[in-house]
Amino acid sequence: MALNDAQVTQAAGLLADAFANRTTIDALPADCGPANAAEATQIQVALLERIGLAAAGYKAGFTNPPMLEKAGPDGPMAGVMFQDFTVENGGSLQREDIGPGSLVEAEVSFRMGADLPAREGGYSEDEVLAAVDSAIIGIEMAVPRIADPLNQPMMHLAADNGAAMGFVAGPDIPDWPNRDLKTLDIELLFDGEVVSVGMPMPARCDEVWSLTWIVNHFSARGVVIKAGDYMTTGAAAAPKPLGHASEVVARFVGVGDVQVRIED
Repeated sequence: MALNDAQVTQAAGLLADAFANRTTIDALPADCGPANAAEATQIQVALLERIGLAAAGYKAGFTNPPMLEKAGPDGPMAGVMFQDFTVENGGSLQREDIGPGSLVEAEVSFRMGADLPAREGGYSEDEVLAAVDSAIIGIEMAVPRIADPLNQPMMHLAADNGAAMGFVAGPDIPDWPNRDLKTLDIELLFDGEVVSVGMPMPARCDEVWSLTWIVNHFSARGVVIKAGDYMTTGAAAAPKPLGHASEVVARFVGVGDVQVRIED
């Protein structure tokens, strides 16, 4: 049974207030928290309407095999990344916008080259890939509105727009259709210090599968995927809280670096 309008409004209001004030709540109350993916989507749609920011692209989370197994039929989760907090390689973001609790994730991502209108039945993997301009390396800046996000129910994080907020678009991955993107070696560095490395193979997501899932998830919601949109597929190295770091670099061996400065 779906949440009623009052429950959706209550949950979305709590998350929207936290977004506006750059704060967190301890948890969604039991009487309005989502129990499944459909209820999480109800809340997320209402939250996005309240936030009212334009999309720069879309994310998937909990896409690696262990998390997919844990999530079962309700996984993975999706969110909208916002234009106001999306920058090109070497750009900057404001610390007051993203906060020290932002989770920094090095990810294989995609830049779309053609529109994919919403349609019944969705798109095949080949159709999605035909609409891709290039695979790129990227950094997702995930900003949860719920405290202690890694210990929250996945459906609550999904309701919170998948903790999506910012994105840093890095260089293209050369010859990407002919590479196994899961095998790219990765280092995540804060102020020159390595804080995370690429997950081992059993814990790396299938980026093309994830991309196709994102497109079809939003297509089913009536969302048009547009040329130029960024699509990011899930953490390829263990996420790390930003803390007080000022320079963030994700280094993909054989591809290059994607970096962002955090300004106070």
